[in-house]
Amino acid sequence: MNALVKNRIHSVLLAITVTLMMMVAAAPLAAYSVDNSLGFTVSQVFSDSSNSTNATFTYRLKPLVATNPMPAGSTAEGYTFSITGKDNKNVSPIYFSKTGIYEYTLYNVAGTGQKGYTYDSHVYNLKFFVDGSLNIILVAFNADGTKAENIVFEAGYHTAATDPKLMVDPPVKKTVSGKPAKNSTFSFSLVAKNASCPMPAGSANGVKTIKIVGAGEGEFGTWSYTKAGTYYYSVHEVNSGDTEYTYDTAVYSIKDTVTDEDGQLVLSRVVTNNDNKKVTDMKFVNKYTKGGGKDDGKNGGLKGSTYKTGDNMNALLYIVALAASGIFALIIVACLKRKKKDSSLA
Repeated sequence: MNALVKNRIHSVLLAITVTLMMMVAAAPLAAYSVDNSLGFTVSQVFSDSSNSTNATFTYRLKPLVATNPMPAGSTAEGYTFSITGKDNKNVSPIYFSKTGIYEYTLYNVAGTGQKGYTYDSHVYNLKFFVDGSLNIILVAFNADGTKAENIVFEAGYHTAATDPKLMVDPPVKKTVSGKPAKNSTFSFSLVAKNASCPMPAGSANGVKTIKIVGAGEGEFGTWSYTKAGTYYYSVHEVNSGDTEYTYDTAVYSIKDTVTDEDGQLVLSRVVTNNDNKKVTDMKFVNKYTKGGGKDDGKNGGLKGSTYKTGDNMNALLYIVALAASGIFALIIVACLKRKKKDSSLA
């Protein structure tokens, strides 16, 4: 080998060394090795740590050039590995035998995560710089060319809200006993135990009120849940103060249990009455009484009229006085007859 060739080789090696040193100074250092092999660490984190315990995602390291060295256990598709939960993976070392720059891509294999999770679509470009002494520096780059501090994949977890169409909306059934001349309007309220609970459209501060004219049915409407948990509501009739009606005081309870089934929120609803028995509807019965138990002055005191308490007392006193007068008259008559008899005997 002549001197010219040796100088050129030396220049190339020097250039590589200078480049490596510049990379070390200018870029976050992912890994460094002073021998001919180098592994690296991949971290998996979750935006919602409470749902990360059993989630498993698969990742793949793939060479940009097919002849690039690969970790043990690689296949034609690349080097594939999985991470479960919040954990780190130490990738098997890659052995290099020649000076150069070796490039790879590292990414999350789409569709390998569990239901309800979203995978990180981040793609890292890994560059291994190998100098003449087979010392190695690894620098990781993001897809946009910026340098990465660490190789981290962040998975997300999401749940699909409950389907309002699948919510059982038990109707309010209103019955009126008696014969009112016209239909009255009755109000019913759905009340959330916690004002922050989901409610149907038209609600305010955890309350939704509907109206039913006369006897009939009504519904409060449906809604969806976006979080698992247990939610409580109650339904009652609003007493509007109409004295001609005796209002039903029943209170119905609604218990909604929302569970997360592989990322889909599922609702189970139970409706119970005052006796804690399950029901499929909420029945309210109001009793109508004409005049509301008061004399409206239209019957003129005739039969069928409803008297006030004072009127009833006056009538009773009159009857007692009349009876007393009759008894007194009988006593007088008896006394007169006795006197006449005594006179005749004399």
